[in-house]
Amino acid sequence: MQSKMSRRSFLHFTGGVASVALLAACAPAAPGGGAAAPSKEAVTIRYAGLESMGSALEKFIKPYLDEHGVKFERGSFGQQELTDKIMQSVATDTYLADVFQFESNARADVIGAKALLEVPDFVQEKVQIDDVLPSIRKTLTWEGKLFALPYDGDIHYASFRKDLFADKEINDKFKSKYGFDLSPENGAETWDQWRNIAEFFTGWDWNKDGKPDTDFGVAYMTKRGDTCWWGFHSRATAYAKHPDDPGYFLDTDTGEARVNNPGFVRALTEWVEENNKWAPPGGANFGYGDSLNAINGGRAVQTYNWDAVTTAASDAASVIKGKQGYNILPGSNEVYNSKKGDWETFKEASHAPFLAFGGWVIAVSSKVDSGIMTPVWDLVTFITKPESGLALVTDATGASPYRASQFKNVDAFANGPLKLGEEVAKDYLDAAERTLSHPNAVVDLAMPGWVQYRDALELGVAKALAGEAQPQAALDEVKAAFDQISDRMGGLKKQAEIYKLVLGM
Repeated sequence: MQSKMSRRSFLHFTGGVASVALLAACAPAAPGGGAAAPSKEAVTIRYAGLESMGSALEKFIKPYLDEHGVKFERGSFGQQELTDKIMQSVATDTYLADVFQFESNARADVIGAKALLEVPDFVQEKVQIDDVLPSIRKTLTWEGKLFALPYDGDIHYASFRKDLFADKEINDKFKSKYGFDLSPENGAETWDQWRNIAEFFTGWDWNKDGKPDTDFGVAYMTKRGDTCWWGFHSRATAYAKHPDDPGYFLDTDTGEARVNNPGFVRALTEWVEENNKWAPPGGANFGYGDSLNAINGGRAVQTYNWDAVTTAASDAASVIKGKQGYNILPGSNEVYNSKKGDWETFKEASHAPFLAFGGWVIAVSSKVDSGIMTPVWDLVTFITKPESGLALVTDATGASPYRASQFKNVDAFANGPLKLGEEVAKDYLDAAERTLSHPNAVVDLAMPGWVQYRDALELGVAKALAGEAQPQAALDEVKAAFDQISDRMGGLKKQAEIYKLVLGM
C-alpha cells in the first residue's frame, strides 16, 4: 500500500496523465459506441491508478506495450480518490478509463454501481485464479462473481527489531523486570507483551546515538484523514473479534455496530496510553509514513504496517536492513464475546490478524469500447498472470504477495530486486501467509458507505488520542454514527446481509 499522497487530495485525470509509446500531445476523445478501430492503428488503453504504484507498473509493462504496439495513458490519483472518481463517472454516465486500479474496500460501491465488467472464464484460467489465496479472492468477488483481478495482498503484520531482542544483555535486563524472555523469532505474542516491550525500550539509548530521548518502544499510524482506520483496527481485533463469531464491525444478525463494546474500548484506552508514553513526540498524529520512518530510522523498536519489509530493506531509507523480524499481529488471552456480553479467557492467546485494506485490485470498466476489448483483457491478463505477479511483488512496487506460489518462492524475495536475504524473506513470507490464511482473520469493511464509516471512526479515535474525549464516550459517538450510516444505506438489517456477503457467509 502506498502513502505518498494525501488521500483527500487528488489530481484530475486530464492533469495527471503519463504516457508511453509515442502518445499524442492531446488525449483523444473518449471511446464511443463500440466500433472497432482500423487494424493498422495503434490501440490506446487508458488506465486510472495510483501515481506511485502506477509509475512502477508502467515501467514494468513497457516492453509488452512496445511489442504489441499499444499506447498507454495513465491517470494519476491520490490514495483514496480513485473510488470517488469512478463513482463520479458512473453517476454522470461519463467515461473515465478502460482499466481501473482501485481499493478492494470499495468493491461493493463500485460493483454495485455496475462500473465493472465481470472477468471472463478464459481470463480467469490464464491468470490461474485458483493460485490466489481464498482470502484475496474474496476481495475480487461480489455475490459469487469475479469482477476484479489480483495485484496486491495488503495486510498488517508486526515488525520488530530482531537484533535487539536477540541481545543477551538487553534480554537479561528485560526478563528481570517482566519475567519472560524477549523472542527474536516471534516478537510479542500478546498485546500485554507488546506493551511491556514498548515500556522497556522507551527512554534509554538502545540505538546508540548518544541521545536517550530519541529511543521509543512503539510507533503507530494514528492520523485522521490518513491511515488511522487501519492503525486502530489492527490494535483492536484481538480483543473484539471472538473466534466463534464471524462478526467484528457489525452484528451479523442485527446489523448493529459493535465499535463501542468493551473490546474496542480496551483497545483504544491502551492505544491512547501507548501513544502518550512510549511513542515518539507527535505519535498521536502520525501518518503511515511517519510510523515507517520511526522504525526504519532506528527510533522505534516495533510497529505494524503494510510494506515495512520493502522500506526496511532500502539502503537509502533504512538503518535497520537485515535487523528486522516479522510476525502476525499479537493476540490476547482475553477476548470479548459480543453475543454473551462478557470477556472470555483463553489458555493460548487468541489471534485475529487484520486484512487491512485488502489490497489494490485491477478491473475493466463497463464503458470500455468493444473495439478494444481484446487488447484490454490481454493487457490485464499480462499484468495479473503468475509470472508478472511474482515480478511485481518482489520489487519495490508497493505490491505485497497474494498467491500460494509466491509464498513458496523464498529465493525470489531473498535474492531478487528487494534483496531481503533468506532469513528476513522467510520471516516476512511466513507472517504474511499466516495472516492471509488465519481462520480468525478480520476482513476489512468492504460494503456500501464504508468511507462514511471510516470517517466516523477516525473522528472518534482522534478525539480520544487528543484527550478531547474519554475512549468510551468517543466510541459511543462512533457507534451512534455507524448505526445512522447503516440507516441511510437502507437499514441495519440490509447492511447486516451485505456484511455477510463481505464475510463470505
